[in-house]
Amino acid sequence: MYRNFPALVDDYLTKNTSTGKLLNCIISEGKEKIDGSELIDKHFDPMILTLYNQIKELVNPLNLDEYEAKLYIGELSIFARYNSTMLLRAADNVRGFCPELAQELTRNFLEEGGERGKLPAHYVVFSGALLADLDFRINGWMPRVPSTRTLISLIDILTWSHCPSTLLGMYYATEAVAISETLLLQDITNRLGQITGRGTGNSLPKLDFYYRMHLDETHSAATNNVAVERGHQDGIANFIRNANLFHFQQPQIVDGFLQMLTPFVDQWVEIHHLILTNRFNNQ
Repeated sequence: MYRNFPALVDDYLTKNTSTGKLLNCIISEGKEKIDGSELIDKHFDPMILTLYNQIKELVNPLNLDEYEAKLYIGELSIFARYNSTMLLRAADNVRGFCPELAQELTRNFLEEGGERGKLPAHYVVFSGALLADLDFRINGWMPRVPSTRTLISLIDILTWSHCPSTLLGMYYATEAVAISETLLLQDITNRLGQITGRGTGNSLPKLDFYYRMHLDETHSAATNNVAVERGHQDGIANFIRNANLFHFQQPQIVDGFLQMLTPFVDQWVEIHHLILTNRFNNQ
């Protein structure tokens, strides 16, 4: 299918030449070119911050109508529906190569998938909160944009990758975008609450609990004053920062990172362009 929306990841790498040239060099020469911590702190994380600032400007949650807000929420919920399944699959896949990474992915799975005696699965909390607070059911939502289907297909394929380094890179992208995605999703659910007259913030108590569970370092779900999503990102980052210790290969880390970051970004952009098209057609 012809892609009729901007490729923000490619545009970023073209405009930010130091990062673009470095990643190209790592891939083309097939070897480590930079310390893992520098790769994260000076290249991966600034890229994600810039891209999600662009996405927030495109989405502009305060400008959404009810249909548009529900479209974003429904499409974004599909990844959450399968996230814990993919985490468990990835943990099983890398266990023989790196049991330490398998342990981190399993820890993540138990938080996302619901550890017995603790919180339910995060998707269960989210889908229930949407119904309770906004009377909006996402269970069974079918993808309406191709990039949503592509995102789920790619993460499914990559969790089975024969290359643990590729899997590591793709999971860093997955965890590193999670905070920005959760904050933006919170803005959109608040907008839906505003439109429907149900309120925002703690006036939506179950959704407020869900977001605090992910983002608040003082929440009971946090570990040692580190919020859940930050802990997931830091846990995966450790293996990139110490790639030589764990025998991960930097070119494949970069490849996996780009393979997963691109569909996450594309999903937001394609939904935005679908909304613009619908607005134009309804004028």
